[in-house]
Amino acid sequence: MGKKKKKYADDDGRIISDMNVDGFSWYRPTKSDKKIADEDKPTRKERHAMMRAWFAAYLPRIFAIVVGFGLAAAIVTCWLNGWFVK
Repeated sequence: MGKKKKKYADDDGRIISDMNVDGFSWYRPTKSDKKIADEDKPTRKERHAMMRAWFAAYLPRIFAIVVGFGLAAAIVTCWLNGWFVK
């Protein structure tokens, strides 16, 4: 005899997360429930707005990282050339 499935009072049968993940024993690569309707796809104008927002959010961080690495490289170069030693 099989085990009886537990019934929970707050379970309404909705799927919260798709568990079809590569590497699991129950993975099915042909399952394609995630079809995007044409009205859900962003327009060209919306894609450009998303890219501008991404650059506006991340460009200062990327700039700070590049400047930090450049400053560190300049300090190491000066130190190894002996410019800080009197």
